[in-house]
Amino acid sequence: MSQKKKRKFPVGIGDALLSEERLSLLQPAAVMNFFGIRKGSVLLDVGCGPGAFLSAASEKVGEEGKVIAVDIQEQFISMAKSVAESKGLRNVKFVLSEERKIPLSSGTADVALMVTSLHELEGDATLKEVRRILRKDGVLGAVEWEKEKTPIGPPLSERLSQEEAEELIGGAGFAIEKIFRAAEFHYGIFARKI
Repeated sequence: MSQKKKRKFPVGIGDALLSEERLSLLQPAAVMNFFGIRKGSVLLDVGCGPGAFLSAASEKVGEEGKVIAVDIQEQFISMAKSVAESKGLRNVKFVLSEERKIPLSSGTADVALMVTSLHELEGDATLKEVRRILRKDGVLGAVEWEKEKTPIGPPLSERLSQEEAEELIGGAGFAIEKIFRAAEFHYGIFARKI
């Protein structure tokens, strides 16, 4: 994998990720079901952005569970906090991170969710951190843009093919159990920490 600096999602257009149109494209509640997230789970939302998946994640894990929303952009953390406050989500914690170091203890999460953020990674350091934070047999649920021309989404040159995503995830210490069609323009990868 190339180590060149990748473009990060522009904070200035983060509101677009919260639009009804965008949420209907990749339905957060359906994504939670793909990865077997259930009541009482500790869910790590890696690259949470402005918080598009927080409400569905919070509801899915319930009061006995916890959502840890992680992002490297402080403005996205602020936006996500506003979403959580406006919806009264009390089981969400926010963590400002670095790409190579997520300041969380090892073995604390059951599931890590990465929605359209794999293609922005610079190498596999974030995935290795996610693996460290997951408990034994923890699940990584990744959703990415298909590497094909679509009416919206990142440039084709920035997207990862399913094979590239498999290589990146497998190289970081995960066993891929399933690849599936997550939405019209997205594929999903269900992987487990090994």
